[in-house]
Amino acid sequence: MPFVYNAWYVIALPDEVIDRPLARTVLGMPLVSFRQTDGAAAVLLDLCPHRFAALSDGSVAGGRLQCPYHGLQFDGGGRCVHNPHGNGARPSTLDVRSFPVVERDDLIWIWAGDAGDADPADIPDFRCRVDPDLGHVGGYFHLGCNDRLLLDNLMDLGHVQYVHSSKMQSDGFARHRRDVVRERRDIHAFITYPSAAPNALTRRMLPDAPELVDGWSDVRWFPVSATLNYVAYAPAGSAKESSRGASGTHILTPESEGATHYFFGSSRNFAIDDPAIDQVLREWQIQALTREDKRVVEQVEARSAYARAHEFTPAMLSCDEAAVRVSREIDRLERVERERASTSHVAPISTTADRSTGLRG
Repeated sequence: MPFVYNAWYVIALPDEVIDRPLARTVLGMPLVSFRQTDGAAAVLLDLCPHRFAALSDGSVAGGRLQCPYHGLQFDGGGRCVHNPHGNGARPSTLDVRSFPVVERDDLIWIWAGDAGDADPADIPDFRCRVDPDLGHVGGYFHLGCNDRLLLDNLMDLGHVQYVHSSKMQSDGFARHRRDVVRERRDIHAFITYPSAAPNALTRRMLPDAPELVDGWSDVRWFPVSATLNYVAYAPAGSAKESSRGASGTHILTPESEGATHYFFGSSRNFAIDDPAIDQVLREWQIQALTREDKRVVEQVEARSAYARAHEFTPAMLSCDEAAVRVSREIDRLERVERERASTSHVAPISTTADRSTGLRG
């Protein structure tokens, strides 16, 4: 499958990995997560080397993962530490592939490629998710579409004017300004809505909002499939630094070419201890992400095969600049992996198939 493997991906939220194994497919690989005796998360290939049973159907005892079929036990590094059969021999052929794991910012990250290349310094900064001075809501859901379609969606927050019109439509859209910049490996897209009436969601969260506000919808892409946005408002003419708003984490982990794990969160700088605002934001996340965005991108996915069969290419609009730049960068990273595998005489993890569901240009 054509993925960037040498990258960090979120496999789970910490409270999903508790007292039993968690099965989750990432980049086409069946994986299993569990807790060791010290509480640290471990991730192994979800495949027992004996009969290829699903280790995730087993149990965790004493920080070891036990296969449900014949009782082999594995530690967090994938080593077979107990063989209840014969003389108990544990040759290396009984070991399971393990993955580098970092638990940070209320997320469990894994490095999907060559373990020797894993550098925790490359993990995106999502400290806003655990900032005690902010209010937080978030969760996880699954979508039946390619992750690149979701990135296209997230890199153009102007879509809220239409997809999320009941809550986010702004009369300032006709005057909005856009900018796209690159900072080292990251790509940023900015939208400013000047002198607009507060939209319905803003009015619900900020009942004291003035008649006219300036609004911002910023989004930053981190390689390979994570974004951080900031949606905020302030009285018209005020500095952005004085705005009230929320940092949204939108982290996409490909399950396969046609399915994606979506980890999301909202961290706000107002009413941080107000459970009523928590509920407003939870309702908004359900509506916007699991209904409205989900329907759009899954409908696009459903038509992608027809578009490819007839050699259609997407028509580009000016609002696509950020999404196209992200798509080109991911294409480049995929090529780098293939070329690296070719020159090192190692079979590539990914294929040369074209993931043409994302925007091109």
